[in-house]
Amino acid sequence: MKQVWVLALSLALLLCGCAPTAREPDQLSLVRVLGVAGSGPVELTAVCGMDQREETPIRGSCGGDSFAAALEGVPWSASRELSLTAVSYLVVGTDVDLADVLKRVLEDEELGATATVWLAQGDVAQTLEGCEDPEGDLTLFTHRGTQAPTVVQALAELTTRGQVELPQVEVRQGRLVETGPTTWGE
Repeated sequence: MKQVWVLALSLALLLCGCAPTAREPDQLSLVRVLGVAGSGPVELTAVCGMDQREETPIRGSCGGDSFAAALEGVPWSASRELSLTAVSYLVVGTDVDLADVLKRVLEDEELGATATVWLAQGDVAQTLEGCEDPEGDLTLFTHRGTQAPTVVQALAELTTRGQVELPQVEVRQGRLVETGPTTWGE
């Protein structure tokens, strides 16, 4: 009987060591702003939300021949894994195939349909890199009443009307500023 208990205890200890380890929440950063530039190749720029431990947002970038290929470059940071499950803002450049990007966002398991779509005046990566807190600035614009369509709304407008109105932003002195709405499409 004693041998059975020793065997059972050994087996239990062995199985405990083989269990998958949970990822610590502090090793995962949630991307809040995703920038998209180009239509082939495509460059993605990610900006995570700021928290109490960070003085500046965590940022990352990757590229690929297409939007889908660029997404395969996740994670973009050597020190942290970046998750796309919390993207609130999609900032696109004038050189993207907007309809394709919006369709791909909707098809992606991580990205959501509720992210709002913004247009960067100038280079997307430089705009997001030059801004101290892109998420904070875009949230402020939203609270002030700026109407930005969600991914679903923007794709519906492009599909039915052939155009969509997007709020346009640029970076000045480390902050995003609105430069007015612009019509994308025909």
